[in-house]
Amino acid sequence: MLAEQKLAGEKRLLTILTRNKGIMHCFVKENGSLAKNQGAAISVFSYSDFSVYEGKKSCSLDEAVSKSFFYNLMFDIEKLALAQYMCELAIHVIPEGDCDPECLSLMLNSFYLLNENKRSLLTVKSVFELRLMTLSGFMPDIVGCRGCGVYTDDVMYFDFERSCLWCRNCLKGTDHIPLSPDALNGLRTAVLAEPKRIFSFSAGENDICTLADLAEKYTLKITDRSFRALDYYKNIRIQNN
Repeated sequence: MLAEQKLAGEKRLLTILTRNKGIMHCFVKENGSLAKNQGAAISVFSYSDFSVYEGKKSCSLDEAVSKSFFYNLMFDIEKLALAQYMCELAIHVIPEGDCDPECLSLMLNSFYLLNENKRSLLTVKSVFELRLMTLSGFMPDIVGCRGCGVYTDDVMYFDFERSCLWCRNCLKGTDHIPLSPDALNGLRTAVLAEPKRIFSFSAGENDICTLADLAEKYTLKITDRSFRALDYYKNIRIQNN
């Protein structure tokens, strides 16, 4: 579950990411038996099986069975802030009614890596942003240089205006970021690899920071908006560092 909103009349509106129907909004009674007996299953950051009644104008939740809950996210303020941003981004980008099933897997795998400290926060954030943009139809052109087609060089440049790569000799425009071979490999892995391999790259701290800058700027350019949870996460990160 990605978000909840308390409403008048002892009701809550839950925002759920499903495997095949994208984002769904479901009502549940605040003090009903479901909320009392299956509270963990309808909590934010929970992974659950839901039984939903779909009416003509709205949906209501009939049953929920918890499969997993990412508890550790609740005890680290930086992880919690990042997870909230990921939820906010998903709600904005993923449509209602239909989506790529990989969107749910991406969310769950990202939460798992954060929960278990399997990858750095910047790595998870970068891959999540880049992959979600790709799944949403905004895959950048990063197979080779847009000008000459060369696959790699000692430095390649990502062009934010054209969403493509340039080598040093073909470089155009001014809004670009230089990528080392390791940073470029991280970018290509996040965007082009099979779903199970999108986090399977290694890079130094500087290259991860470069990839994080690229992923965030690219995401904000594509979505053309700001995210309150992202601003909060960045403030927390500054305080912690």
